[in-house]
Amino acid sequence: MRAEPSAHAILGLEPGADRETVERAYKQLIKQHHPDREGGDSARAAQINRAYRELRAGAHKAHLELEDDQVFGSRRGLWTGLAIAAAAGSLALVAATALMSSADIAPVLPVGKSEAVARTGEPMDQPIVFPAVDEEIARAASMARGEDEIALTAASRDCHLRLRNEPSLEQFDRCAAFDYVATFVQDRDPLRDRGPFGELAVTSRLMRAGALLSSDYLAIDGRLDQLRLRTELALAPPAEPAPPVRAEAVPD
Repeated sequence: MRAEPSAHAILGLEPGADRETVERAYKQLIKQHHPDREGGDSARAAQINRAYRELRAGAHKAHLELEDDQVFGSRRGLWTGLAIAAAAGSLALVAATALMSSADIAPVLPVGKSEAVARTGEPMDQPIVFPAVDEEIARAASMARGEDEIALTAASRDCHLRLRNEPSLEQFDRCAAFDYVATFVQDRDPLRDRGPFGELAVTSRLMRAGALLSSDYLAIDGRLDQLRLRTELALAPPAEPAPPVRAEAVPD
């Protein structure tokens, strides 16, 4: 029986490739094989997504031990296991989120939310409302073109506060799309890598936000993968048209 290729092999990488190399390989391959693109392959795209999620999940385990000290302000804090356990009533959730600090945006799972999730099934498996996501991508892209980081930060904070006050999947998706746009735009400037839209800061913030609706870390991560891909494709430059085929001269 033929062995399944490793996640690194699927992405065309050597074992031990760093996070940035994994990201670059994933973006290149998924844009090439995404089923929404001409000549795309849904089976290959699914395989690429699974490999990327496997490698990214391993990276997240290391990230959970880091403290994000530059998220929306200079205050630093670490949510203790006791406080989160009291709010969420879930030791599993504590293990996934207790070490992700966030200074000004710190969603807390409302009392009783775990029971509601248990009754309704896994919320993160519900369909994404893509028109709402696309609307938020366009709004964030328009703001980002003005290079006003203060306005972007304030808009993201307001989005997460609305999510905390009235948790819903659509609002969660909107916040994720907005933050990803700001991340992709500012990722070109290495001086901003550790700001409020640095990749580690955004990942921590969105995982904590997802905990408002679900205690399933992998389900939250899977939905964020879909939202991230949607944002990347929306911001990707249009593919260059193939050059016209020149007709060969017919010999006399």
